[in-house]
This record gives sequence, structure tokens and C-alpha cells, in this order.
Amino acid sequence: MLHRLARLLVVALVVALPACKNSKGTTIFDPTAFLGTWAGTWTNTTFSSTGAANVVVAQNGSNLTFTVDLDGNVFGGTNPAAEVFTGSFDTSRVSLGATTSAVYGDLTGTLNANGSYTISGANISGSVASFTMTGNWTGTQITANVAITFDNSTTAAATGSLTKQ
Repeated sequence: MLHRLARLLVVALVVALPACKNSKGTTIFDPTAFLGTWAGTWTNTTFSSTGAANVVVAQNGSNLTFTVDLDGNVFGGTNPAAEVFTGSFDTSRVSLGATTSAVYGDLTGTLNANGSYTISGANISGSVASFTMTGNWTGTQITANVAITFDNSTTAAATGSLTKQ
């Protein structure tokens, strides 16, 4: 009986795995893994500033909307208002095309099917020239590492962690 149950489990796994990978063995982007409300904190490890971080992800057809609300002295400024960004997705990733944000500057970004992501901003108001954020996004947690470059070429670093609510 146990041997039969083990064979049934193996068959079930073999049938289920193709839903996550295509015929080339590549992970397929599943937008439902990223939907929902995410909450946590960010910390500028250079200047010891911190704040709450909240992201709400919703799907509208082949687009995902990301409502991003970072609290505190983001980029050394005042607490910014939440902003909504839209990215389109295909079988391998969601892409944020060239988008201009009042707080984060000229943005581009990619969230890959495996959960790795990169977001970059340039031409930011104030004393920040640019930033690049990289990290991983799983079904339960988002981690972020941010490299910030100021107009005078000095740098700062920040981290973030959010969990699915």
C-alpha cells in the first residue's frame, strides 16, 4: 500500500511540474504569485533612517498595478505620497517601461518569473542622482537591496523586507 502511494505521489509531481515550467524547462511567469498586500520596512543603512513599506499588487488583464507607499524620509526628503505603477507581463516577466515618478524619477524595472527583480531610477528631484534596487520576491516575502548615488557622486545603501499579508 505504501509503495502504491509513493508511485501515485511521483506521478502527481510529474504532472504538476509542467505547470511551472515550459517545454524548455524555463520557469513561466505566474502573476498570481505576486498579487496581494505586502507590508514591512525599509532602512537606509548609511544614514540610519527607516520607515514603513507597503505594496499592493493587482492584476488587470495582462498588466499588474503596483501601489507603492514608502513612509519616512525617503531619499532624505519628506514622507512621499503613495504612487501607482503599471507593468505589462508575458510568460517570462513583468516589465515596467519608462515611467516618470515625482519621487523616484525616471523608472524602469523587471520582475522575472523566478522572482528576481531590478528597478532603476534616474533624474530624481533633490540631491539624489540615481538608484538601483535589486532583490527577490517569493510567494511570502520581498527582499530589497538599494544602491543610491547622489549628485555629488557619494553613495548610500538601503535594505527592505516585506511579507505578504
